[in-house]
Amino acid sequence: MLVIRELDSAQIALVDRHLPLNRLDQTGDESSYLVAWEGDRPVAHARIAWSGTHLALPEIQDVFVAPDSRRKGIATALAEAAEAEAKARGWEAISLSVSQDKNPAAHSLYTRLGYNAANAAPVRVAGLITLRGRSIEFDDTLIYMTKAL
Repeated sequence: MLVIRELDSAQIALVDRHLPLNRLDQTGDESSYLVAWEGDRPVAHARIAWSGTHLALPEIQDVFVAPDSRRKGIATALAEAAEAEAKARGWEAISLSVSQDKNPAAHSLYTRLGYNAANAAPVRVAGLITLRGRSIEFDDTLIYMTKAL
């Protein structure tokens, strides 16, 4: 059975062994990680940024599902959990970004879940970025999507 709950600081080391918590060092009062568990194994996560986002709405970020757990509805469950949390905090909409060209499956998923293109121009992100002390070369164009809650 799948259970989704907010990342507990006592479980960071365990989750980090299974999943790439790329934006963990960006957490705090302004963000939350939701972790999907199958039994005692973390199989997926999503970060919700509560402020400082491109559209000034809560933003679902850093969604990752372990390869052996994909295509089982876990990303859908994470999105729905993030939406429920945003609604519980009084928000009327939520946002996310998705690669314009590199991840058509994610774009299709979010469209099926009721996300629509935001009234915002695509944003190109390119260059060397550092996530948790690891340098990663990045070159992508992101489109923003929103959903009314």
